[in-house]
Amino acid sequence: MKFDIQENFSSPKELNITSVLPVDSFHTQVDSSLSWGSRSSYSQQETNEPTATTNSYNSNNGYGLVNAGTAVSKAAGVSPYPDAPKLGGNNWGADMVNAPTAWQNGHTGQGIIVAVLDTGVDYNHEDLNDNIWTNTKEIAGNGIDDDGNGYIDDIQGWNFDNNNNNVLDNNGHGTHVSGTIAGENNGSGVTGVAFNSKIMAVKVLDQNGSGSYGNIANGIRYAVDNGADVINLSLGGNASNNTLKSAIEYAGNKGVIVVMAAGNDGGSTPSYPARYAYDSGIAVGAVNKSNQLTDFSNRSGSQEIKYVTAPGEDIYSTVPNNQYANYSGTSMAAPHVAGVVALMLSANPNLTEGQVRDIITSTAENDPNPQQPSQPSNPMPSLPFPFPIPIDLLPFGLIDIGSAFPIGFQAQSTIPLPPIVLSVGNNNLKLSFGDFGTKTPNLESLNQQNDDRLVSLVSQSLSRSYGSSVVKYSIASDGDIEEEELFKKR
Repeated sequence: MKFDIQENFSSPKELNITSVLPVDSFHTQVDSSLSWGSRSSYSQQETNEPTATTNSYNSNNGYGLVNAGTAVSKAAGVSPYPDAPKLGGNNWGADMVNAPTAWQNGHTGQGIIVAVLDTGVDYNHEDLNDNIWTNTKEIAGNGIDDDGNGYIDDIQGWNFDNNNNNVLDNNGHGTHVSGTIAGENNGSGVTGVAFNSKIMAVKVLDQNGSGSYGNIANGIRYAVDNGADVINLSLGGNASNNTLKSAIEYAGNKGVIVVMAAGNDGGSTPSYPARYAYDSGIAVGAVNKSNQLTDFSNRSGSQEIKYVTAPGEDIYSTVPNNQYANYSGTSMAAPHVAGVVALMLSANPNLTEGQVRDIITSTAENDPNPQQPSQPSNPMPSLPFPFPIPIDLLPFGLIDIGSAFPIGFQAQSTIPLPPIVLSVGNNNLKLSFGDFGTKTPNLESLNQQNDDRLVSLVSQSLSRSYGSSVVKYSIASDGDIEEEELFKKR
């Protein structure tokens, strides 16, 4: 398969991207066999810029680390709960947001529906199958829209990418997000932050983690209209979009809380839609086990918005076919906060969207002198990647989930770049630059099997360099589509 990135390219599969990034840009997989680049290094200018700080908000990590124990007790209108023992092991993320304290006091997300707008969900996974929302007003398989909501046989949600009721995850990103929110408390695998909540699967991204603003907006409205209490958006883009903004406002007006990944650009402000958190929803940045903002996480910015942090590095969770994997990214941080919101609503379902936002931020734990994000030991130019990426990947009009490549949401370079071609085949990645009117000079050829990390970082950098709303991104297939797996989580 060949991936072409050019300013002018004619193809029947051409994708005109306006500024939504893929899922993979918001997360990267950590795996013994393949190590995707997990960061977008800060420029020296960004690293040295001063931090704007108010009483509890600063321009690096917003209001700081979310605290489920304190937030849930405040939501319930009682004195702060004493801290509960930690779980340890792979559940360190739930420990870090203090979820066990809420559980110890009877709040586990019971009765709360969390819509995951993503690549779909493996609703057959042994650690999720008892926590999947079903549409009880619909009769399965009769070909009739029994509940009159405009969607036929939407038993477990809706697929806005293919306009059908198949919401199974064909990427892995959405299932990973779902496990962090509602993985079952069954003594194995992973325990979700709100392990008794229900996951509503709303597929708005394709197998590559790409999607459109329109589909995402429609997915938000579907989730709201069909009973979701919380919506998780581990995706994003590099430009504002009124249709998407209106959908998020619609959710807030209906009392539904939208939780949005901040993006993996290492930028000074969140990507969209997380940047809308000044008015609606909650933006989430990623920290590591030491509660240090990761180098890939977009920061909160000097304009005060509802921005908190949560674990987002090396997060263990569910992936399709009863498997588990470690991913990193703000895509992994957002579901921790979505889970905390579910705990709050299970303690007090009468909370308004505004009250939830205020409680989350007022109970978050901010370091008055937060550390600057760490720098890679050998930083390389970072680029956005055009493949499966949740929120941070694509600089185009599509949304990619950022599962393996943190693609930049915002254009970082002011220097015009020549057209770039990425050719993939036989475990080989070839990068070419030059004037396509003449012979294309070959930059370098890398072997994916032996240079996993280098391939990943170079790919990210190329993508980020093309983080422009005017770029056209096209995929021209010249063979086996399975070669696309080279750029997916494994």
